[in-house]
Amino acid sequence: MPRIRLVSALTATGLALLPSACGGATRHHPDPARSRPQSVRHQQARSLPQQYTDCMRAHGIHDFPEPVDGHISLTPGIDTSSRRFKAAAHACAKYAPGRSTTPGAATTPGATTTNGAATTTASHPWRAYSRWLAARARAGQFSGSVLVATPHRTWLDAGFGLSDRSSKAANTPRTRFCIASIGKLFTAISVAQLAERHELSFDAPVGRYVRGLPAAIGTHITIAELLDMTSGLGNVVLGRRRPPTTLAGQVALIAGERPQFTPGRRFLYSNDGYILLGAVVQRVSGESYARYVGRHVFAPAHMTHTGYRVYVPADVDGMAHGYALAGTTLRDISEMPQIANPSGGAYSTTGDLLRFARALLAHRLLGAGMTRTILVPRVNSPQPGGPPVDEYTYGFAYQRIHGVTFVGHNGGTPGYEGQLDVYPRTGRVVVVLTNQDQTMIPAIQRSEAIATGEAAS
Repeated sequence: MPRIRLVSALTATGLALLPSACGGATRHHPDPARSRPQSVRHQQARSLPQQYTDCMRAHGIHDFPEPVDGHISLTPGIDTSSRRFKAAAHACAKYAPGRSTTPGAATTPGATTTNGAATTTASHPWRAYSRWLAARARAGQFSGSVLVATPHRTWLDAGFGLSDRSSKAANTPRTRFCIASIGKLFTAISVAQLAERHELSFDAPVGRYVRGLPAAIGTHITIAELLDMTSGLGNVVLGRRRPPTTLAGQVALIAGERPQFTPGRRFLYSNDGYILLGAVVQRVSGESYARYVGRHVFAPAHMTHTGYRVYVPADVDGMAHGYALAGTTLRDISEMPQIANPSGGAYSTTGDLLRFARALLAHRLLGAGMTRTILVPRVNSPQPGGPPVDEYTYGFAYQRIHGVTFVGHNGGTPGYEGQLDVYPRTGRVVVVLTNQDQTMIPAIQRSEAIATGEAAS
């Protein structure tokens, strides 16, 4: 099993972002080129259900679900009566497996339901994982949604526990969660896009792009040092009881900060650094950070259920209520505002994060060369109580367990925790999103053990 993760939260007005808690030393960085689409011969060998899904998405039904164990279940959010859906279904009729189900239909053949969690009947470690999650949900030890997929197959796509305990609404694959620091990946991708277009330089000082910073920050800290968290900046903004809700207000707070050490010397987890990177994106692109990310990250990845703004979870359609620990009691904090900023706090779904990962690996967000650049491990990123075995790239946590390399990020805020793990060599993606404090770590320890062990396929 992977080593125990030690994490510490920085809380502020309902928004807390956890430092990346990663394990595993590495020697070789992942090669995203290994995750490109298979040859035509291999594509033709895919199952009809998978070809049907690919065809429907190609014809504009971007939320069409992945097959699970060779079967397709349509969620209520897909309007099968729409003109677009009917046109796509007609165009893809030759691939139709004839065994898909529509909203409200019974569970598809070959699947069972346990505590609201769909599991396949195939004998496979991910089925055992699903049953384990369902058992933990029944015991009140897990609540959230989990997705496990390889390029041509979805092994698990299910909700566990309740999204709203008062109404008894269940978590589903389409439930939205606050993803906290996973959102740093969106900022890192945005900066890399601008660098790829030669609109900024990783080696340039941040003061070249953001005005009003003191020399200790603006002159002596580079974009690269903000990306790999060696800037020496900390977490002034989120350390405030009532942090500013605007990016300009947050940058003004950071301008009063002094680096804790000479930039470039060592790793220090920094939300403030990523807020500054968001200001860089805004200044260089000429667009607001939210608009830039929406147009250049969410849109090309087809992330239609992800939002970046100041929001109240209870007011977001389809969003899970967050349950935070107050002593030993869980408290519904869904009426507390979440202040999304470039360091994290957006809401999303497991499906959208899968689409983000696939867009990254398919080079729809960055070219192959820049993708390799941002995934190169740059610095040891030790966590409390452990040796310096973790590594950080330009925005991604970089891990190696049992000789298997993967990248991604985790995040946490009161009531919500999440983890995105991407395996570049195989294209495997694992997403765990939860709406209950202190339930994620055992789940990702087990998922990473499966994904990096000999039993994983």
